[in-house]
Amino acid sequence: MSRISLQMYTMREFTKTKEDLKNTVEKLSKIGFKNLQYSVPDFISAREVKEIFDDYGIKNDSIFCPALKIEEKINDIFEQSEIFGTKYLRVDSIPRDIVSPAGFKMYAHYLNELGELLAPMEIKILYHFHSFEFITFEKETGMDIFLKETNPETVYIQPDTYWLIAGGNNPPDYLLKHKDRIHYVHVKDYAIGIREQLLESTPSRFAAVGTGNLDWKKIIEACESFHNEMYVIEQDNCYGKDPFECVATSFKNLNKFGIY
Repeated sequence: MSRISLQMYTMREFTKTKEDLKNTVEKLSKIGFKNLQYSVPDFISAREVKEIFDDYGIKNDSIFCPALKIEEKINDIFEQSEIFGTKYLRVDSIPRDIVSPAGFKMYAHYLNELGELLAPMEIKILYHFHSFEFITFEKETGMDIFLKETNPETVYIQPDTYWLIAGGNNPPDYLLKHKDRIHYVHVKDYAIGIREQLLESTPSRFAAVGTGNLDWKKIIEACESFHNEMYVIEQDNCYGKDPFECVATSFKNLNKFGIY
């Protein structure tokens, strides 16, 4: 079974209609994808998405719902879990206006409550962080608080290699430290951009796996040591390059690193 997936946010400009989605899934299947990470939009039903994915032998690796809407969408969540055959539910980031020690603790406890609500269907919550969660409050970061306060049995994290380094972490070390909370990892490279006017300015760019500055040998070794289930390619911005070519590069380079 393939352990490579693609976060479909990368393809957001190519999935605005049902026909667009079908054409995009066809192109991705030709690259070699057997898994995608797709959030069902309003213009199409989950069953219609499943039919399209089935036509190309593709599985949706997880489902999505904003954390604040889980209670009202609980039946839809259970239905999508059954339709796609997945037990992973992705949620959005902590609201910007409560980013504080108390806010992280409150949000963590809220996710714990949602985890109990989802427990009858054995659905696990996946929290995907960015770099702002690593803001330091005296001696601990927002993520430190989040991980300490959330229930490890129901709330997992979906680390992103780019945001880890952007947040001041060494990706392999962080992945190993929190291996018990990780089943999926978002993989994108961190590339140094062209120098701007100020000498001190060091812009960074999202990049295809294996084309930036991250040590992929160590990242893959860390992930394989705890049998990471899914390597989810994501490239938020392709800077004018063809997104299909970018994700194909990531896919091929993961293959070179021994991930299929």
